[in-house]
Amino acid sequence: MTIRRTLLLAFLMVSLLPMTGLTVLSFRQARKGLETEIARNLLVEASAVMTQIDWMLFERLENVRTWTQLEVMQEIRIGDLDKRISHLLTDLKAGYEVYEQLACTANDRVVAASDPDLLGQHVPAQPAWLTATLPKGTVRLDPLSFAPSAAHLLIQAAVPDSFRQGATLGTLSASFDWTEVFRILDQVEQEAAEGPATQRMALLLDQEGRIIAASSLARQRGLLQSPALASWSAQKQQRLADRGVTTVDGRSFGTTEVLMGYAHSHGYRSFSGFSWSTLVLQPTPQAFLPIQHMQFSFVLFLTITCALAVAASFFIAGALARPIHRLAEFSRRFARGGAVETPPAVGRGEVGELTQAFTQMVRDLERSREELIRAAKLAVVGEMAATMAHEVRTPLGILRSSAQMLQREPHLSAGGHEMVRFVVSETDRLNRLVSTLLESARPKPPAFAFHDVHAIIEHALELLAQRAARRQIALTAELHATPATLWCDSEQLLQVILNLVLNALQILPEDGAIIVRTTTDAECLIVEVADNGPGIPLEIRPRIFDPFFTTREEGMGLGLTVVQQIIKAHSGMITISESSSGGACFRCTFPCFQEGEAV
Repeated sequence: MTIRRTLLLAFLMVSLLPMTGLTVLSFRQARKGLETEIARNLLVEASAVMTQIDWMLFERLENVRTWTQLEVMQEIRIGDLDKRISHLLTDLKAGYEVYEQLACTANDRVVAASDPDLLGQHVPAQPAWLTATLPKGTVRLDPLSFAPSAAHLLIQAAVPDSFRQGATLGTLSASFDWTEVFRILDQVEQEAAEGPATQRMALLLDQEGRIIAASSLARQRGLLQSPALASWSAQKQQRLADRGVTTVDGRSFGTTEVLMGYAHSHGYRSFSGFSWSTLVLQPTPQAFLPIQHMQFSFVLFLTITCALAVAASFFIAGALARPIHRLAEFSRRFARGGAVETPPAVGRGEVGELTQAFTQMVRDLERSREELIRAAKLAVVGEMAATMAHEVRTPLGILRSSAQMLQREPHLSAGGHEMVRFVVSETDRLNRLVSTLLESARPKPPAFAFHDVHAIIEHALELLAQRAARRQIALTAELHATPATLWCDSEQLLQVILNLVLNALQILPEDGAIIVRTTTDAECLIVEVADNGPGIPLEIRPRIFDPFFTTREEGMGLGLTVVQQIIKAHSGMITISESSSGGACFRCTFPCFQEGEAV
């Protein structure tokens, strides 16, 4: 098989198979997410509707119970001769528009009512449909009445006799307009009509699973008090109560398969509810219509992507195969010393072998070159250091001793003292130069022990505090490393901090700022020295640690070389970047060891 064909098949497999899998997986996840979201919305709507109905029923029951406690109700005993109860009931009906009629009965006859035509009518007693026990009384409900023009629920409560404990004077009846419940259920359809989820229906079931209220679309389909649905609801309620959402056959609801959200009544405050429940229904095909549009979009996207992947595979395979093929033939003929010609197709396995060998060869050559250059520079430094230590330190010591003896002469002039001080300071500077060269050429092995890095940094900043203050440069320590203990040579680490801060002090103008910061990252302790100076240009960063490389006229170019050697001796690493204020940032990373782990 040729290189071109191998690359072509590889690109097609790498591009088409994962893309097809990702597209199918994305579509399934999107479908599942949309289904979950629709189900959650149905469940939330069902719970919200049930809460509204519970609250409304509580208000109506509490109204009737409270009105029975009014003092004026005691006039039932005299047949409401002065019509005070009737006037009150008329006012209550006008104030509460949800009641069709309000009436008081005694001995099965109406003695007071909001409608005068009801006075004196005989009202036969009938068994209660439901009973609600409130903290201060009991209220009962008569069976729902669904007239052609209106539906109402009769709410009744006994009027207690204030003069005889446990006795009653009569009954207060309130005909509640049941269409108020219809309005709550209709809100589900109205909200659905404003968005993509149309054709939703809402149903209210009583404790036996019969539909006692329905939204507009459900009423149009004749679902109100549907006997066919009553048995179905009774069988399904327990399973719905456990899950809250299910998908069922929608023929009982006059449609196809439906997604259903269910919520059970939990009452409101002291009202424990009547064990009613609400259903919010939505036809599955209509609910998942966005998924169908999404499926078309995914198929179109997959088709376009596959076409682009095939075209790109042909192009990339051809573009890569030709140069790789020429490179393999060139390497072979170059090794044999022959001429380079246009090669024919070769067998498999050659591309990987050639690429690996060529890459390894380039890396080895580059690494050898860098090590050779660095070794040569350090060899020069070592040779210079040895020569200067032998040839310079002895005369420097003589010069310094002679200058110190001259300082003790009593008749030495002021100018002479000045010259002697110059000699002493310059010999000290030359001695430091020789010492630095020796340290860079033959660094002293670290004396490892556990030390507090924060204490070393604070000591270094104390040593340089006066120098920074003279130039009005702010030295700040942000020590956040936890733990701050490091397996190191404290003197060498102090030298690292001093060198880095001194470099910043020498380059910064007045009113500059230097921040020494410590942090911990995984199993490393990080020390950063950042300033707001001019920074280090990108083109010279690779050479910044080379011996004798410096950007200052008075610099030697060995300070950062020594710093790098010390950090490497501590198994660490130093890098250069730009600080947040635009200056330079030296980042020193050291491995952390617990006591007993360090070797």
